[in-house]
Amino acid sequence: METVLEVLCILIILLCVAYLYFWRKLDKQVSDFPVKFADDKKKNVVKDNYDVVICGAGPAGATCAYYLAKLGWKCLLLEKKKFPRDKYCGDAVCKTAIEILMDMGIYHQLIQENKARVADSGGLCSPGGLSYIGRSKEILGEIPAAIACKRIHLDEAIAMAAKRMGADLYEDWSVSEAKFDQETGLWSVYRENSTEIFKARVLICADGAPSRLATQLGIITRPPDSTCSRAYVEGGTHKFNADGVIFYNKDMLPGYSALFRHPNNELNYCVYIIPGNPEVTPERLPHWHDHLKSKDPNISRALGNDYRMEKMKAASLRLGGEEVTYDDHVLVIGDAAGMIDPLTGEGIHHAMEGGKMAAIFLDEAIKHGNYDKDVMRLYHNRWMHKFGYDFKWSMVFCQMMYRFPILLDAAAAAVQRKGDKFLARWADIMTGRVPKIHLLKPEYSVTIGFELIRLLIARFGGSQGKLKKTE
Repeated sequence: METVLEVLCILIILLCVAYLYFWRKLDKQVSDFPVKFADDKKKNVVKDNYDVVICGAGPAGATCAYYLAKLGWKCLLLEKKKFPRDKYCGDAVCKTAIEILMDMGIYHQLIQENKARVADSGGLCSPGGLSYIGRSKEILGEIPAAIACKRIHLDEAIAMAAKRMGADLYEDWSVSEAKFDQETGLWSVYRENSTEIFKARVLICADGAPSRLATQLGIITRPPDSTCSRAYVEGGTHKFNADGVIFYNKDMLPGYSALFRHPNNELNYCVYIIPGNPEVTPERLPHWHDHLKSKDPNISRALGNDYRMEKMKAASLRLGGEEVTYDDHVLVIGDAAGMIDPLTGEGIHHAMEGGKMAAIFLDEAIKHGNYDKDVMRLYHNRWMHKFGYDFKWSMVFCQMMYRFPILLDAAAAAVQRKGDKFLARWADIMTGRVPKIHLLKPEYSVTIGFELIRLLIARFGGSQGKLKKTE
């Protein structure tokens, strides 16, 4: 027995040493690489060329353009449609993204123009029907846990902020292809059905989950693996009293549905298909969208009998982060890079954070004058360390939710018992502000474990207890 323990100790020590060694290798800086384009540090040397061209003016691309322009670089932002244009998602914008919106100076503008609503009252409803609706304003202060903002407003606001900061924004400019010239070290980006061309040192693919451009370049090699629905419910026709609630239906776990309230009392009813359940696939999204609103008692109660809902819209999702989001002179960011949490399907705040990180990284790369693949890999490592590796834990918890739905019941019971402060901390973990591994800390694991034991005793004792219903 002692020999076995000694061997285990030696293995643990070796693993720790190996981890530290590879961590140091990953922790390289841009300055560790040779300079190749020394003149690039002189801003805007060539009049007709750009330092960076960004294809896609969603939250990731426009945020990246904003910060590149703020740092003084010549940046081109291309959007295939004309603003305002719509995108389909849950419209929930979490705290990390709110902080960036505040830094851009557009958060209060969205609130004042009645284009965004602070989600003060919100919570969850578990598979067993346990629910809790709390209030966050008193707990969180000036920065709310989330706001509801339609993408038709959000995306335009960020893109226009980038334009005001100095980025060149071209709308209704659909990219057909991009070609790299090894001799000049420049990308040529071609417009669809046109002879118009732009040249830039660095290309950023921020063209959404399908990412036609990154797929053409061979960087992204798999299709999107999930999907979500969206349908707006007319204000005044429903019975929903909270600002935002997530509903976990046992039959469609690890996916979920949600209701988010907009400023005009309109609701966003959305359903997220999360991989892991063989009975719940992207192809069956229309079924689950219709089934839950009529058959799930908590959702149907919230909607009431007289609600008026628009026809379902759908969007594809790329979950969990791509293994490669870089190449020579190229970065892939946002939904195109799979910067969407597999546990929640939420990606706006990761896209914006990833876009800002890309701008800060490229500021270093341009000043140093090297955009080789090994250099661009540093950006991938940085966003993976920031939030990408947390996606792996999300996948683990997804499977746990699917196989043991009672864990969500226990979490809801814990929130009921602990109140708003516990809910706020839970929300920070679920939205990725705090790593998912923190759920293993005693303050969460012991609390939820205690409620799990209580639920199991009640279940095997034949008592279901009193369940708090969703408003």
